[in-house]
Amino acid sequence: MAGELSSLGASVGYGQANRVAQGTASAPGAEAAGKGPKAAAEEFAKVFDKADVAVEALARGEGSAQAVVEAMAEAELALKAAVTVRDKVVEAYQDILRMPV
Repeated sequence: MAGELSSLGASVGYGQANRVAQGTASAPGAEAAGKGPKAAAEEFAKVFDKADVAVEALARGEGSAQAVVEAMAEAELALKAAVTVRDKVVEAYQDILRMPV
């Protein structure tokens, strides 16, 4: 069963990445990208709230496993994007520290 879920998650993630690449969907948080860090953080939180709601619905027997997997894949993509942004900010800060004064 674990193999099925990871395969399903991979296929959902691939499908979502494919839709983003084709321009038929946007990446999680892309709507808030040009509106500043506060809007991006709020959009990021909404993605995780959506995943929490999907998991809670499944636990109550009201949701579907597919909805949970899709929400978790979206949350994983958002987290990877946030980690990438954080790494770039840290790298830029370190470059500034290395500049001669």
